[in-house]
Amino acid sequence: MTLYGRAAVLDAVVPSLVGLESRGAARLRIPGGSPLLIECGGGRLTGKTALLRELSHRYAQRLPQAYADLGAADFGQPGLASSADATTANASRTSDLLFYLMDRLSRKPNEFGWKPSFPRLTQGLLAVTSWQSGTVQPAELAAARRLLAGLLRESQPDLQERNQRVAGWIGQVTAAAAAGMGPGVGELVAPLIDIVTTELFGPRANKHGLGWWTGRRVGPQGDGYAQLTELAMCFRGDEDDRREAEQHLVAALLEDIADQYTWMRLKNRVPRPLLLLDNCHTPLGRAVMDALTGVWHEEPARTRPGVVVTALAQEPAVPDREGVGPSTRSAAGPFWRQDRPRTAADWVLRLPLARLDLDEVKEMLGGGRAQPEAAHMIHRLSSGRAGIAHPLVLAAGSRIGSPEPFEHGRLLALPLADEPTLPVYERLLGVLTPGGEARARLAHYTPALDDAAAHALNTDHVPRRPDGNPVEGAAVVPVAETRSLLRQDGWGQGRWPGTGGPFVGDPTLRALLVHDLRTRSAGPPGAAEWTGRHRRLRLLYPTDAAEPHDARYLHHSLAIGESDLVVRALHRRLAGQDAPGWLAALNLVCAAPHPPGAPAGDYLHAAANEPVRQAVERLVLDLWLQSHPLAPPDQQKINSVRLQLLTLAQNSPVGPQEVFYRAFEEWPHLLNHWIQAPDLPTYGERRP
Repeated sequence: MTLYGRAAVLDAVVPSLVGLESRGAARLRIPGGSPLLIECGGGRLTGKTALLRELSHRYAQRLPQAYADLGAADFGQPGLASSADATTANASRTSDLLFYLMDRLSRKPNEFGWKPSFPRLTQGLLAVTSWQSGTVQPAELAAARRLLAGLLRESQPDLQERNQRVAGWIGQVTAAAAAGMGPGVGELVAPLIDIVTTELFGPRANKHGLGWWTGRRVGPQGDGYAQLTELAMCFRGDEDDRREAEQHLVAALLEDIADQYTWMRLKNRVPRPLLLLDNCHTPLGRAVMDALTGVWHEEPARTRPGVVVTALAQEPAVPDREGVGPSTRSAAGPFWRQDRPRTAADWVLRLPLARLDLDEVKEMLGGGRAQPEAAHMIHRLSSGRAGIAHPLVLAAGSRIGSPEPFEHGRLLALPLADEPTLPVYERLLGVLTPGGEARARLAHYTPALDDAAAHALNTDHVPRRPDGNPVEGAAVVPVAETRSLLRQDGWGQGRWPGTGGPFVGDPTLRALLVHDLRTRSAGPPGAAEWTGRHRRLRLLYPTDAAEPHDARYLHHSLAIGESDLVVRALHRRLAGQDAPGWLAALNLVCAAPHPPGAPAGDYLHAAANEPVRQAVERLVLDLWLQSHPLAPPDQQKINSVRLQLLTLAQNSPVGPQEVFYRAFEEWPHLLNHWIQAPDLPTYGERRP
């Protein structure tokens, strides 16, 4: 799959960190100082994992590298399993990860000059994993330290014994492979201890490693064995003690890497290793990043690997059309620091993952043969997220060029070739939202314009199991729990005029969920449920004579097709409200979802001999139709919007006249460029 908008990271950033072109064999000059850690952030399905996989593919067999998914129990390697947690005395998720990274980095690439070894890290991991699992009595300290020293010495047998151990380990792995089962992380530790001698270069490396641990000063005094003993006991301490021990282990990993880059290898521009860490927003990811940046900041600068990580980052609900800050499309250096920044966090360069532009979506659709409107619609609907655009492109591509005409309004209902019974919106919701009851509740809250409205809807929701039976012991605070799920998955909050939300603010997720609700509300029972939901919501907002229908009330009224009520209320508000506030109300009202069943045009009523009221009616209905997520620009409707805004300008006092005239000049242009309500400008936007 082609990666769009990632050329800067693939061809400039990472090559400058590892000293090797991503395509080709040219070795690059590494500048002095220390490299930054590169964090590529983005929302769901923005291509974070795909970026790391592409980097791994480009540097395969060319330099030592390790990929790990920090959000997965198996680190992204099928067959592994890590069950360590905070209560495990001799292991943690971080120590298991370091075992895994050491295993990956110590595999010799075919086009690399030597096999990396990790004596310091191996000694540290042996200490924390091989130490007695329970507590140690003071009288047992000396004996425990002697046992550890003996284990480390035994890991340095003569050449013949090393070969025998290697053969035995290979036999273990072969037997496991023949049985079709890969070893778990816990099972991997024992073979790694057995094969530790192949990771070291005999007694000399062991001695140098112990010398390094002597200088670490994990404890106040003592030789390397004493320091490793202190490390093991620190690992079994409280949360802060364990975090400190894990940082020592991360320092050992980086020191082992640096130690292998001799003056001659640096002179010959030997490429640096590459660490690719996915999902660093997870608890394990945050712990690992804290340890990495802490070592980067506190330890003397030495030869360090290139590190690229990804993290789920909350994106704005509506993408900034101008683009803000650096991104993976146009990332600019430098990617190295000569000075020492003030904080450890300053060693991280955060690059937002660039969203697809329109030309890239057109390329995905096949360039010139695709209908331009289909590319525009997919680009808008996906908000430029590659992982969302791709299934939509596949669905649309199967219909474009076929004998059947391509209907824009049917895009989300189109099936994918590999699963013809499943519409594409179902596939996307299955990936983007949690399953079962959590998804049902999220869909139920989608019409809410803020959290208070979601609480009002909660009384109508009956949690059910997949078999249709009610769920016992449902969430005590379901609205807060659902909001937390949205936040954890990086869905940005919307900024609709005059609301505290909406509850589901991301336009892509909202469009998919509303489409799901409309599809399930197609029959009479569903339509009644749709109507009842919006009627309940509009009762939350004032309707007295002093406030002739709050704009949120009108939003829900239009969602059930009561266009005449909406038009009358907006017509009344013209006389007593400022023009920016009126346009903000119009924006919110026309962002209402379309009810299942008849199109909005069926609600049109003629307003005889009242040009302003007729302009309001025509403006509301045409803008509402034009603001459907699957509506392409319709020139006839856009011309009508333009004419009605001119009518309002001509029939307004001087101040409002200027505002309506600006809308008359600018709104049609924006509508033609696929901008819809509620995102049209209001020129001094105020609460409606």
